[in-house]
Amino acid sequence: MQHLKYAFRFINACFALTLKHRRLRSPLFHLWMGGMALIILWLVALLIVVAFFGTRPLGLVLIGVLISLLLFCLLAWGEITALETCLIFDDLTWMDQGLPGSSQGKQDYARWYEVLLWVFLQPGFWIIRLFNQAFRPQHVEKSDWLSAAYLMLPIMTLESFRLREAIDRIKQLVANRLIRFRHDLVAVRPLSTVVQGLFILLGAGVGLWVGLKIADFKTARLLSRLIAVAVGTLIAGVLTLLGTSFSSFNRACYYTTLYQWILSVENARMMGDPSHSPPPEILSQVMKTRRPNPKEK
Repeated sequence: MQHLKYAFRFINACFALTLKHRRLRSPLFHLWMGGMALIILWLVALLIVVAFFGTRPLGLVLIGVLISLLLFCLLAWGEITALETCLIFDDLTWMDQGLPGSSQGKQDYARWYEVLLWVFLQPGFWIIRLFNQAFRPQHVEKSDWLSAAYLMLPIMTLESFRLREAIDRIKQLVANRLIRFRHDLVAVRPLSTVVQGLFILLGAGVGLWVGLKIADFKTARLLSRLIAVAVGTLIAGVLTLLGTSFSSFNRACYYTTLYQWILSVENARMMGDPSHSPPPEILSQVMKTRRPNPKEK
């Protein structure tokens, strides 16, 4: 329960920063504008399939493929907009401490295609790791870097690294034991993933229910079926975007915070003074616990 308490504190702190700094709302705006454009684009394809193939087996297969592609595109777009979140959040957290930010000369979406490639490749990396654990334990060590793969986006953004360079950087951090903090101690990722999953399931359920209420696919006219598909897809897409916004934004802020701490540890080690590597201010505030006052007993 303490992990969840820390997660709620961190998310609340991010929400407070978003209210305080208009600039931090920019990634969310871009996520929603791009997300709605993707929904409309794939909706047009869905309507064409329904119009020409209806509920025949081929039509149902194509509808399933298009819906799956829409979901993938929305999730990938959430990761791409997280690049901007990482950069802005890094700047603002330093500025709140009276220190200069690090965004000079860096572009928010310069590595969008690298992020898209990472979204494609990441499941494969984990499958290989699981395969090695089961059948080739001598090769498991080669994929130890995946335990810190959550640092991929802040590293690509703050260091302006390509995907290959970012993977090498993560391997370096793991080999040099610079990651002092178990990222699951503050359960931002599990909480965000659960919320995102619930919104996706809710969107699918509500969208399907509303679509069936508008028209029965077996007996309704073509226009009624098209309207049902359009309304159901829009409902499902909007709820999916809500979950994706919550998840990608909070995870990007949290992972950026962890990478800030890693950089602090690395600099302190280079200077030979490990005591000069305190956690970022936002994380320190989240991890603080209130000590009971003896007078209250």
